[in-house]
Amino acid sequence: MPGYIDLHIHTNFSDGLDSPDEILKIVRRKGLAAFSICDHDNLQGYFEARRLLIDGDPELISGVELSAGSIDDIHILGYGFNPDSRDLAEALTEMRRKRNTRGRKMLLRLKKLGIDIPYELVKEIAGKSAIARPHVADALLKAGAIKTYETAFSKYIGHDGPAYVAKENITPGEAIDLIHRAGGLAVLAHPGIGGADKYINDFINLGLDGIELYHPQHNQKQRQEYAAIVGANGLIASGGSDYHGRSGKNSIIGAQKVPFELLTVMKEKLKSKTRGIS
Repeated sequence: MPGYIDLHIHTNFSDGLDSPDEILKIVRRKGLAAFSICDHDNLQGYFEARRLLIDGDPELISGVELSAGSIDDIHILGYGFNPDSRDLAEALTEMRRKRNTRGRKMLLRLKKLGIDIPYELVKEIAGKSAIARPHVADALLKAGAIKTYETAFSKYIGHDGPAYVAKENITPGEAIDLIHRAGGLAVLAHPGIGGADKYINDFINLGLDGIELYHPQHNQKQRQEYAAIVGANGLIASGGSDYHGRSGKNSIIGAQKVPFELLTVMKEKLKSKTRGIS
C-alpha cells in the first residue's frame, strides 16, 4: 500500500507558521506518500519545497488555495497545474496586492477604535507572505492589545467585528477558470465551513472538478454527504489537514487519513483532460 496523503498544507508564505523546510521535515517524519502545499494566493512555498526535495521524498503536488466570491469562506483549491503559468502568476500577484491593501484598512479601523498597530509590525510578522487576518491577530497580541489570539477574531476582526474588512476576491467562476487555464483541477475547499456547501451545484455548473472530503472540521455525516455528491457528479475527492502550525487551527499534518487512491484518481482526471501533474 502506498500509504496516506495530505493535500492541504500552509506555510509561512501565506498564513502558516512553518517554513517549507520545516513542512518537508514533518512530511518525511509522518511517512506520507504525497503532499501539497496550498498557500493562499501564493506559490512560493511550493517552489521552495520543490527545491528542497531529495530522492526518496514524498511526492509533491502543485497546489494553491484561492479566495473566491463575496463570502469569506469560499475557497477554491487548485491541483496539478503548471506552476510556471504566466496567467496564474499575474493573478496571484494582484491577489496579494489586494491582501496588503485590506490589511492597511483593518489597521485604520483598529486605530479608530483606539488601537494603534503600526503597519510595519504587521509586515514584519507577515514576513514573506501577503497580510492576512492571522498576522493582524498576531500583531494585536504582540502589541498587548489583547490577551489571547482568539480574542482578535471574536472582538475585532471576525466577520462581525468592527475592524473586519471583506476581501476583494475573484469570483468562483474566475478561480475555476484560472486553475483550468493553468492546466489544473479545481476543488472546493472545506465546503462544511461557512455554508459554502449550499453553492456546490452552482460551482459544478461552473466547471468544478472536485470536493475536499477529508478536513478536520468535517464530521462523518458531512463527509458522507459530500462523497455522495462526488459520486453522483463524476467529481474527484481530495483532503488534508489544512495545517497552519497554529494552536487550535485545524489538525496536524497527516492527521486526516486521506487514502492515496484519491491522488491516483486525480491524476487520471488530469490525464483525461490532456493535462499534466507537477
